[in-house]
Amino acid sequence: MTELQLYQSMWAMEDLPWRGTPWTLSEQVTRIAEAGYAGVGVDLGARQTPAATDIAPMLAAHGLRGCVLVFASSDDDMREAIGYARTIDADWIICCARVFGFDVPRLADLLGTWSQMCADAGIEMQLETHRNTVTNDLRFTCMLLEGLDESIELAADLSHYVCAHEIPEAPDPDYDSLVATVLDRSGSLQGRIATRAQIQVPLGHPMAQPWEARFRDWWATGFASLLRRHPDRPVRFVTELGTTPYAITDAHGVQVSDRWAESTTLMDWAAAAFDSARGT
Repeated sequence: MTELQLYQSMWAMEDLPWRGTPWTLSEQVTRIAEAGYAGVGVDLGARQTPAATDIAPMLAAHGLRGCVLVFASSDDDMREAIGYARTIDADWIICCARVFGFDVPRLADLLGTWSQMCADAGIEMQLETHRNTVTNDLRFTCMLLEGLDESIELAADLSHYVCAHEIPEAPDPDYDSLVATVLDRSGSLQGRIATRAQIQVPLGHPMAQPWEARFRDWWATGFASLLRRHPDRPVRFVTELGTTPYAITDAHGVQVSDRWAESTTLMDWAAAAFDSARGT
């Protein structure tokens, strides 16, 4: 039976616990393991990115898998990510490609080169849907997919499109079709709830409620696509409730919600969406 593998972003562990003394790296990794995550995603652009040699033994001790997230604009950036991935024994890299333009063949060729660099190292590369990267625009991303080698899949973070495009709260056939195209080319999903005006909103707040059901439905659709296309491969979902400036704060700069508690809620929602996709 296909397995759902839940990953927690190490960037999302920064400034936790809520309103408390920040956890050490060892405490962060222990909390992740105890919560039932299968692995961690290390963002090389985060403020507190751990040294690969520091976190690698901790992951091994807890039996956690690794993933590397990189904002790449050059071959050297990808080489750095590959080196980090090798040290922590990660088998996939999520690339936020900071390359721009509208020349699909040129961009597809560059991304193909980076994907092959990863493949040569025994690592899978996925291209994240992220603002201020090559996938910034939803419509252009769908055009880009037509030129990309079919082996390159997306790491779908739909929050960026909801916010960047100010997607209407009511379902829209045009956007539904575009999102479906992204989900049918995705190799993994990422979890946070956005609105058309905010990239990350606290769960359970009135502004979030209309979007919670929308995202959970998208995740179930994405999981169903993954199960259909890759029946023998684990399905991967990354919870990524970032610290500031993603997290909303009050007038005193204090984050208004407990992101760690919300991360475990997202785990439950992802599991429910996965069960729905399997028809259980």
